[in-house]
Formats: sequence, structure tokens, C-alpha cells
Amino acid sequence: MSRLFDEETIAELRRFFRALRKNLKDIVVLDSITNPGGSGKCGTCSEAKLLVEELMKISGSKVSFEILELTSAGPLKPRYIPAFIYDTARRNVRYYGLPSGQEFAPFIYVHEYISEGVKLSKHVVEEVEAIEVPLHVRIFVTPECPYCPIVVDFMNQVGIVNSNILVETIEAFEHPYEADKYRVLYVPYIAVTRIEEYEVYGAKPVEVVPGYIPPEELLEVLKRAEKKLKKST
Repeated sequence: MSRLFDEETIAELRRFFRALRKNLKDIVVLDSITNPGGSGKCGTCSEAKLLVEELMKISGSKVSFEILELTSAGPLKPRYIPAFIYDTARRNVRYYGLPSGQEFAPFIYVHEYISEGVKLSKHVVEEVEAIEVPLHVRIFVTPECPYCPIVVDFMNQVGIVNSNILVETIEAFEHPYEADKYRVLYVPYIAVTRIEEYEVYGAKPVEVVPGYIPPEELLEVLKRAEKKLKKST
């Protein structure tokens, strides 16, 4: 019996994973593999480990997770833990925190986009592919926010289409340090920064979206950010 999901949810997840044509291997970075109590730097790593164990059982061989200690994450350089790093070519689409509540849906759907292709229109795909300047997109969310999954779902697909765009979703309640630096009052909150400042917490943004706007407008935000960075070089 699952400790996380009821039978109806398990059945839905099995149908979802069964439909995937590709086997995927995500990475999850934790600090508490040997510390079930989850003490130390990460308060939800034990729950994250339980989640991936349950999902691997439900999905069969379709989605697996390589579980890494933070000290073994090497060049991945996760900025927070738990870090879910999806199976994209350059590991450029990530979720930091426990994907619960409203955020569980985009956490699951990203696997369909990686396996089967994104659901963006041809025009949007072409526009995203045309972005040449590397960007770092930080999306702050909370589990209760009804609009956050719409933004995360779109940006995850953007990262799949264009590997020059690093997309990181950050659960603001779990990781308030950077949210405070950006003075996040409403979610979803997006800060687009220079990729060179990846490791700078609260790096000066090129573009900011302090609240929800429709996905088609988010594309214009990315294009404006690229234009500004091109002018500054």
C-alpha cells in the first residue's frame, strides 16, 4: 500500500507513465539519504526520497531517479535541496523543494513533454528556439498558488525547447532566503538573470514578473531580457 497516494491517484499515475514512449532518468539531490529524520540543511529531503521511491514503483521502468548526496552532485551545482533535476539533455530544468499541492501536476507533466514533445504552438517553439543568449529563469512558487502551475508548466517547456535557458522553480516557503532578497510578495514571481550569475542568490534581474501573467506574455519577457543582454555586451 502506498504511503503517499490513494488508489485512484496511483491508477492515474500508472496510466500516465505507461503512455510514455521513452524511459527517463531524473536526478534528485538530497542531504539526508543516511539521515531519515531529515535534519541538517534539508527539512524535506526524507519526504522527497519517499516520493521518488513511490514514483519509481508506480512507473515501473518508465521513470527512475538517481539519488545523489549533495556532496556528490558535482558539476550539477544545485542551489537548493531537495533538488529535482529532470532528464533533459543539459539538465537545465529543475525544481527545488517538495513538489506538493498545486506544484505536483507540473512536476509530473514535465516527463510527458520530455518523452513525447512539448505542447507549445509551432510559432512559440520557433520564438523560443530563436533565443540565443543564455538566460537563468528563477520562478518562485508556493503549493497553494493556483496560477503557479500554469507558469511553471510553460517555462518547463521553454527549457526543454531551448537548453540555453536554465529554468529553476523554487518553493518559496521552503527556501525563503532568496525570495526575501527579491522581496517576493506575490507568486508566481519570476526573475530573469544572467546565466553568469547562476550562483549569486538574489542576482540583479534583467526582467521581473511580480505576479501572474499569461504564458504568451512570458515569451515577450524572455525576448526583452535577451535584447537587454545583447545590448550590454
